[in-house]
Amino acid sequence: MAKLKGWNPEIKRQKILDAAVEILNQKEYYKSPISEIARKAGVAKGTIYLYFKSKEELYFSIIFMLLDKVRDMADEIQKKSISANQKLLLFLKKHSDFIGRYRNIFLTVRQNLKPEEKKCQHEMHLKFGELLNIIVKIIDEGIKKGEFKNYPSSSLAMLYLSFMFVNMHQKVDMHNKNKMMQIEITPQFIWNVFLRGIAK
Repeated sequence: MAKLKGWNPEIKRQKILDAAVEILNQKEYYKSPISEIARKAGVAKGTIYLYFKSKEELYFSIIFMLLDKVRDMADEIQKKSISANQKLLLFLKKHSDFIGRYRNIFLTVRQNLKPEEKKCQHEMHLKFGELLNIIVKIIDEGIKKGEFKNYPSSSLAMLYLSFMFVNMHQKVDMHNKNKMMQIEITPQFIWNVFLRGIAK
């Protein structure tokens, strides 16, 4: 990366990402030109390509940044002085609100971009693994304190995240005309099913 004068490169990169988030959260992918992102960030269009090889790379960088925020959210909750039960429910609710806040970004990227590059897939797997490890810690804590049954914590964490992703897809597709996608699946409902099951 070329060294830029008068401004910390990391600050400028973050400013570009923040501008792209704001625009992408309001417009469709093909209606969000790099030139508009550059104007919003207060940089020249060519400057963006010093940090990101393409528009696709910029947008995947946004997704990675948002996934980091989700991980940090989970990590912060994991350190709270509340029960493991409360931690998992709180994370479900906060994650649902987070997806709702950035819904258009997740929808736009999912509709228009395919993470086919191995580097992109590898990064996605790493970030999912980081989140999974935090959820495992919370579940281990709950098992030790007698809040949860002694099932394998990694399996429970995967099941929990699977439920969470159902809520995520429903939030992203909330305006889909397909009746199946309009069925409301709230964090509380997911938690009740996950914690208590469906048996009487």
